[in-house]
Amino acid sequence: MRRDYNLSRFYFFSTMSYLDQPSDSLGTPHPTALATRPLTPQQCQLVEKHYPQVRAVVSQMRSYLPSCADLDELHSVGLTGLIAAVRRFNPSQTKTFEAYAAMRIRGAILDELRRLDWMPRAARHRARELRKTVDSLEQNLGRAPTSEETRDQLGLSQADFIKLQERVRPIRFLPLDKPLERDHGAGLLLNLHECIADENTPPTHTRLEHEESLHALARTLELLSDRHRQVIMLYYFHGRRLAEIAEAFKVTEARICQIHGQALQLLRQRWVDRN
Repeated sequence: MRRDYNLSRFYFFSTMSYLDQPSDSLGTPHPTALATRPLTPQQCQLVEKHYPQVRAVVSQMRSYLPSCADLDELHSVGLTGLIAAVRRFNPSQTKTFEAYAAMRIRGAILDELRRLDWMPRAARHRARELRKTVDSLEQNLGRAPTSEETRDQLGLSQADFIKLQERVRPIRFLPLDKPLERDHGAGLLLNLHECIADENTPPTHTRLEHEESLHALARTLELLSDRHRQVIMLYYFHGRRLAEIAEAFKVTEARICQIHGQALQLLRQRWVDRN
């Protein structure tokens, strides 16, 4: 079932133009060497024949892939690398297609991993250097080295060593929908999606205060006369201009301005009295 699914994706990807975008990496083909038309029947047969090689390359790389890597997604990326190999393969330059395809598949997967890597390449290099230093000190000392010993071995000041530790600190990925614990009081499974607060949502007390103020304002508006209340409603709630309100009431705009001012003054007075 997985093979049929990915092969169906292959026939879709073979017509996609993004495979022909410029790149200097091994994973994505260069437009000068590729045709923009779909794969030929012979090329499709070549992809089907060497399709198991994609899974073989992914299996070989699995031992040093990060734990957060999605193997199925990398398998699909490797398939695009195989398609790129088919498009660019030149028998006169490369005798064995298997070796060339393995290089392209591996390059496509490495490109995808680099794209998904949250840590810059320089920081990744420093992290490997720190790991090698710690391993070397453990072998020489017969125990885990202290922070001071590691810092002295690297030749860093305390401030630079702390900065290095913060920079290479690993990030832990957690699924938002995976249940974390059970709320024994309610008998429900809790997950991060339900526990993490939305920063764009105002606090509950702020929302309640706002709703209470709106209700109080509505009650205060009911204390005004009909004309004062209608002017306020048309101007602030319906977005009418004073000239339009004057035309509706068949009075001058100056009169509406006067009524509007009187209504605001009465609202302020009633609001103060209520509070």
